[in-house]
Amino acid sequence: MKHPITALQFDLHPWQVSTSEWNNDSAMHQETLFAVANGYLGTRGTMEEQHGNNHQSCEGTYLNGVYSREKITYGEVAYGYASHNQKMLQVPNGKVIQLEIDGQRAHIQDAQSSCRTLDLANAVFSRTMHWQSASNKKITLQSDRFASLSRPNLLCIRIQLEAVNFEGKVKLSSLLDADYGFAANPDDPRVGQLNMAESLQLITSEVKDLQASMLHRVRGSSFVVSSAISHTLPDNVKSVTEIHHNQQIGFDYELELKANQPVTLIKYVSYQHSEQDNPATLEQHNKQLLDEASQLGWQPLYQEHQQQVADFWLHSDVEINGDPALQQGIRFNLLHLFMSAGKNGKSNIAAKGLTGHGYDGHYFWDSEVYVVPFLLASNPALARQFLSFRYQTLDAARQRARQMSHKIGALYPWRTIGGEECSAFFPAGTAQYHINSAIAHAIKAYFNATRDWDFMCRQGAEMLFETARLWVEIGHFSARHNGQFCIDMVTGPDEYSALVNNNFYTNAMAREHLQFSVTIAKRMQQDYPEQFGQLCQDISLQPQEWKLWAQAADKMYLAFDDELGINPQDDSFLDREKWDFDNTPAEHYPLLLHYHPLVIYRHQVLKQADVVLAMYMLDDKFSLDLKARNLAYYEPLTTHDSTLSSCIHSIEYAETGDFQLAYQFYHDTVRMDLDNLHGNTEHGVHTACMAGSWMGIVHGFAGVRYRNDELYFAPHLPASWQSYRFNLTYLGRHIQVGVEAEQVSYQLLSGEPLCITHVDAKIELVPHQTITVSL
Repeated sequence: MKHPITALQFDLHPWQVSTSEWNNDSAMHQETLFAVANGYLGTRGTMEEQHGNNHQSCEGTYLNGVYSREKITYGEVAYGYASHNQKMLQVPNGKVIQLEIDGQRAHIQDAQSSCRTLDLANAVFSRTMHWQSASNKKITLQSDRFASLSRPNLLCIRIQLEAVNFEGKVKLSSLLDADYGFAANPDDPRVGQLNMAESLQLITSEVKDLQASMLHRVRGSSFVVSSAISHTLPDNVKSVTEIHHNQQIGFDYELELKANQPVTLIKYVSYQHSEQDNPATLEQHNKQLLDEASQLGWQPLYQEHQQQVADFWLHSDVEINGDPALQQGIRFNLLHLFMSAGKNGKSNIAAKGLTGHGYDGHYFWDSEVYVVPFLLASNPALARQFLSFRYQTLDAARQRARQMSHKIGALYPWRTIGGEECSAFFPAGTAQYHINSAIAHAIKAYFNATRDWDFMCRQGAEMLFETARLWVEIGHFSARHNGQFCIDMVTGPDEYSALVNNNFYTNAMAREHLQFSVTIAKRMQQDYPEQFGQLCQDISLQPQEWKLWAQAADKMYLAFDDELGINPQDDSFLDREKWDFDNTPAEHYPLLLHYHPLVIYRHQVLKQADVVLAMYMLDDKFSLDLKARNLAYYEPLTTHDSTLSSCIHSIEYAETGDFQLAYQFYHDTVRMDLDNLHGNTEHGVHTACMAGSWMGIVHGFAGVRYRNDELYFAPHLPASWQSYRFNLTYLGRHIQVGVEAEQVSYQLLSGEPLCITHVDAKIELVPHQTITVSL
């Protein structure tokens, strides 16, 4: 690995991420980690009292699927370039609750002591602060917050104050703040540029009856956003004053405290958006949501929320016995995936989730290749929602294909929120046609895990067929390659090689895509003739098309170098000079921030090894020996500048028997964000890497694969672990797998009996019976 491993910054606990230290230099990193979200709204782990002077902070509250749209400015433009960018919004911050004693405002950096904790079991962020004013008055502040997983519009905050050594008045200011911003590094392409003033236009604001609300129109789009706050007050409130400061509204509360008698204020924050031009109705509905929350109260709302989290862990938990750092890390990762995943079929999961502004909040292929496998094994209904999002944007993908001069078919965008291509750098954006095969691969995985023909008939098949059409649009049967089907001028997952011919990963995934499309076409024609006929009519699909798909798949060119015994990454990769790693300073990683793309493109150097990824993705299409040879050749050339890389190497090292290296790469995957191994977690977590930590244990150490219409297992126990346990959902069954030093246990917790394969043995699982076999 080329990235240094930093020291652990958090106390190791299996169900918590907690720190009692305050470090201004790592504040933004911790704000990311302590974020809470529910798939629709997410808010960073910033302080209720906001930051003080000279405090490094990135405030952010975001709504999944809601974005501004702005024209991309090019120095030189050409036909077909992406025309507009979509940016995830910073929306008004409803967390603000400022404490003031004798005219002095409390801040965490001035506290005598403090502790912050993300409770992984319950998806709650809590903090305690002990603070003393200049007048020697000591006070303890305790706060808890959660983004309701049962009511996606709602953020709940509870503040408890306790005077330690005095009696008297304190002031709490509770605000809805639409006047915050953040200045990011403009030289880092991974960092998004967000500016609330440029993206939101205030329509109305109102402060009344312990509620404050704002209505904003999103510039450059049809979105309208309603933000509102309300309060449940303690009995000792002496006065209430309304605050009207243009983009900051709310209330000042004067409280009379008595020593050692805590008082509690509860704040509810609600967000809602619409693309319809009915702002008054939207605002009224949002206020109704707040009224319902206030009537229910904190405890019932928390219990609703906690039940959703408990159900998530029931089907998703991974237990690691013998490695507390990884136990903490994987639960942290899985919770953030669940919190950030869009759950309404109209949104997806951003590369940085709902924890930060990195990559402008865009969705990538990460969703289908990394996150969907986890969702399939824990919550297949949610995986379907992810795929339904892609279906909602299918028309935009068709439009993009026409912009790219393709007469038929659909080309999904490399990066987007609402379906429009947002990548301004086409060599590492639009040229990555393998996004189509990633979506097809996820559809295939979903179908294999659910047999959901309703989805295939309504949405899946149409996406498969429309995207399959693109391969015969951009590929050709080449006389120079003995009539094999070749695909030119594309970019594979390794973005350190761009615009190449016959990228191995792209060709191999296109073959799978075409083969599966033909299979589905034949089965639908036979078993669902009415739906198939209607679909063919709707998209003008002719039988000769899917016959051509079969021919292209059968003759797909997959290069092999006889001398090295490996698959060349592309037609020219092996002809290039190898990168001089020995003389590359450690501070020059990631390479993309220190070398012009052309310098990188001229060398054998990889951001991530896409041939190795193909070996994993397509599994039994390749021999174990070939996987080992490809891994041995490409890993020394790989910088792992992409956080998507280490998990795939861990899986393939485990599959090929090098468990020491598998463990090293797995450790780096699991602790990527907690330890900030890539030095940019302050801009948001890395959701694909987080999903990769699940893949690494389930597909890596446990060897889980889908082969021959069955689940296949080949478990291994890492040397430093005593055991591990995980859950799988498959064809309506809930299976729990436990791996110990000498044995493996399989238990069917619910569902009908199921046959699985353990290495070479067939095992029949029946409900409520544990089957134990030797490791």
